[in-house]
Amino acid sequence: MSFDDTLVADTITSLAALFGLLIVISVVGGRDDGLSRRFLFGLRVLAVLLACRILDWTTGLALFRFVTIAAAGLLPLAALLLTEGLLRRHAPFALKFFAASGALLFLLLALIPESLAEPWRMAMLLAFQFGGFVAIGWLVMTRDRDSLSAAENRTVERMALSLLLILPFMVTDYRPGLFEVPVRLGGIAILFLCWLTIGLGRASLGHRDTIGAFAVIALSSVFAGLALGGIDDLGWRGSVQGVVIVLSATLLAVIYNDSVSLTAEKRRDSLLKHMAEGDLTDSASFLRGLQHHILVDGALILPAADLGDFDLKVLARALEQAPVRSLADVQPDAPVDEDIREQLAWLFEKYEATHVLLATLDPLAVVALNMPAMASSPGVEMELRAVQRMAMLIAQREAMT
Repeated sequence: MSFDDTLVADTITSLAALFGLLIVISVVGGRDDGLSRRFLFGLRVLAVLLACRILDWTTGLALFRFVTIAAAGLLPLAALLLTEGLLRRHAPFALKFFAASGALLFLLLALIPESLAEPWRMAMLLAFQFGGFVAIGWLVMTRDRDSLSAAENRTVERMALSLLLILPFMVTDYRPGLFEVPVRLGGIAILFLCWLTIGLGRASLGHRDTIGAFAVIALSSVFAGLALGGIDDLGWRGSVQGVVIVLSATLLAVIYNDSVSLTAEKRRDSLLKHMAEGDLTDSASFLRGLQHHILVDGALILPAADLGDFDLKVLARALEQAPVRSLADVQPDAPVDEDIREQLAWLFEKYEATHVLLATLDPLAVVALNMPAMASSPGVEMELRAVQRMAMLIAQREAMT
């Protein structure tokens, strides 16, 4: 493989990492708190480093080389500031001095022409970054777990998990001359960090789920890269480059997909929003609010006077057993009594409803509503049961006053 092939692989991997960082910055940028600002600072430093490194490779201008080295010298300080925010305590003064003085030192060393500074400048930068990240890892491992909440501990553990990948992969970015690698792997570590960051907004995903998903993506990328290398007879260097390019592209796609899902969850007009913001004056007002909900096609509040065509005792017994009924309850294989099935089927047909909620039991009042089948899901069904329970609680409060 020629140097150009290596440069292309490095550039593609770094571009993928840069786009991943920009996605995460857009997600974190909407939050206005001290910890998010610290995190944004570190993400922006990384983004500037990657952008200027790519420009340095493609243009050869000394300005971009200067900014790349200066930004690289800032990384331990940025990571330390974030760690202090995560742990909610100050780092030892010696570590702060080490990170701050190192950042200043490499700002000055970045001014030295490459012909005079290499390779000792890169060796010093590698040692500085490696030492800084190891010290930060020590802070994380020795933290007082009891002083942090479960969510805070989970966040810290995600960051520590990313360090396990960043530290060994970081070495390949400098190619210190001890060994040759066909492609820099720092971009993969950054993409993994971006993925972990997006995953923090999805509390249902545990560490094991994340590691398992990464293992599947990595193994799939290895298979695809080796297959491409075998087809085109690229040799081991070309195959490794293919694996890394496929892995970086796949991780970028996953990061984008997860960010879209996270944004959609935040925008989702769920029934829980109605519970949080609905009119709690009385149960009728609360239930009437469902009429304008995006998931509901109308909501009819039916008191006993409007249910003259039905056997109220059977309806009351059906809704007392299950306060939320759906079309699934009138299917032939549904475990309900025949008289209940008959009453519910007629109720659904008459009011063109898909769900019936018990509003009050004495006197009987029900809510008939239509939820399109495609909008219905186990999560929405659970939210509907929660709305019904809140309506009943509001009705009980009215009866007591």
